[in-house]
Amino acid sequence: MTSFEQPWQPQLDWSAPAGRVLDQLVEALPANHRWEIIVFGSAPLQLGVDSGFLSGDVDVIANEDITSHCERAGLLKGQAAIYVEPCTVAAFTASPDWFVRAFRCERRHVMFTLPHPIDILVSKIKRLEEKDLRAFRLVREKTGHPNEADLIRALRRVVDIFRPSFDEESAGNPAHNTQVLWRELFGKDIDVRADVIAPALAERRLAYGEMAKGLKAKLSGIEPSR
Repeated sequence: MTSFEQPWQPQLDWSAPAGRVLDQLVEALPANHRWEIIVFGSAPLQLGVDSGFLSGDVDVIANEDITSHCERAGLLKGQAAIYVEPCTVAAFTASPDWFVRAFRCERRHVMFTLPHPIDILVSKIKRLEEKDLRAFRLVREKTGHPNEADLIRALRRVVDIFRPSFDEESAGNPAHNTQVLWRELFGKDIDVRADVIAPALAERRLAYGEMAKGLKAKLSGIEPSR
């Protein structure tokens, strides 16, 4: 594991626009309750990497519905220039282990969780609009990462994004977007199937095989009931 993938320990700038919005959110949420909120999208990059990286919204996933509290405080879309966007857990596409790299911090009665920049960046690949490319450039400019090895490891962790989408989902082409990203960041092509998909699936098959052998060994030691 590289130093870039170690648990994130940023010095957050709460005076940044996203920080001020989150502090307004803390004020809006009842203090007699414990709140857990994941902040994803561009806001963590603004708070922890560069306060000049602006975005019009602050994407959050809360342990309970916060929409009514945000509405009363005037924090929703159409109510504020920089607004809170309450989302479902499905809105953040990340690897199962993203939480081990995340940064957690408490602001009074609210515990915020900010995913590591590598997980935030990879979650943008399915869409990869110009502002998403700007996020990649920003993080590389400020940290020197992600490099090719960082990104390949991160993409293998979310290999399922390269599966065909459901008919009901908006169209996206993560494999094409990955190729666009590689040319943008590294000035070269990448073979997504050979460098990302095949190794990730091979590792998964190996893990499943070891699990199956372990289960078989355990079952072989169980005496049948009489």
